[in-house]
Amino acid sequence: MGRWEGIEEYICVVEAGSFTAAADRLGVSKSYVSKQVSQLEDRLRVRLLQRTTRRLTLTEIGEVFYGHCKAMAEQFDQAESTLSDLQLAPRGTLKLSINSRYGVQYMASVVAAFSREYPDLSVEVHSSFKDVDLLEEGFDLTVRYGKLEDSSLIARKLGSYSLCLCAAPGYWQSRGKPACPEDLKQHNCLTTSDRFWLFNTPDGRDTLKVKVGGNWLSEDGATLLAAAKAGIGVAQLPDFYVQEAVDRGELVKLQHQDWSHYERETWAVYPHSRHLSAKVRYFIEFLTLYIGRNLSPHSEKFLERPRAR
Repeated sequence: MGRWEGIEEYICVVEAGSFTAAADRLGVSKSYVSKQVSQLEDRLRVRLLQRTTRRLTLTEIGEVFYGHCKAMAEQFDQAESTLSDLQLAPRGTLKLSINSRYGVQYMASVVAAFSREYPDLSVEVHSSFKDVDLLEEGFDLTVRYGKLEDSSLIARKLGSYSLCLCAAPGYWQSRGKPACPEDLKQHNCLTTSDRFWLFNTPDGRDTLKVKVGGNWLSEDGATLLAAAKAGIGVAQLPDFYVQEAVDRGELVKLQHQDWSHYERETWAVYPHSRHLSAKVRYFIEFLTLYIGRNLSPHSEKFLERPRAR
């Protein structure tokens, strides 16, 4: 039996919480995982796990051993990453999470463009309205917006995008345009369930939080966009998200108002790593260039290849 045999299975059992879950992650049978861990315990002549019908717990020595095993596994991953860095292009699998509210339209095109540039890299894209647990679910990176909660994760600012107020031409004609945030009380606002909109103050130094109301709630940006184009009310959506509808005359943005926009920061968030893998580093550089240009996802210019540092 090799010195590493059983250790990968042991780490996975500890992190997954059961032999069944570990087997699913590794793509092998439960009996195989159980056998590998049992042989590891026999070779070490210690009990690493306490097994009952209801739960699985680490012994004291098992917890210490897991810490060493995890550190060795991370060092091995870093060694592989170093080899990847010596290659001309990143390889392996890049597992990403993007926000469903605007992320599908905003991010899918740039992810596809990145994948086209690096065909040897496999890409897995997960879309959700809620923030995923990067460590628990094994993601390499996620893109988040606005103010971030404190955590042990690493966040790199990619840039920002502007949220604007927009409505169908007929809606503006019948209801008029608001001249100040207070005027929004007189409008049917298409909003998410929190019913708050944020705006930059005219001097750009602060943020104004405005309570809004209306008869249309949705967490999905596409749904809010459809309602706005239908003339139901006013929506606060990213500039990039509404630009096509504006160009077609389906929507009109509220412009020339120093209070009506809100700049929201965009972040790349990833687990702490002493040596960031080439695949993640290259993708972050690609994102930074794209978002920094602040272009529509349908512009061809952003498809030019960025040079990673």
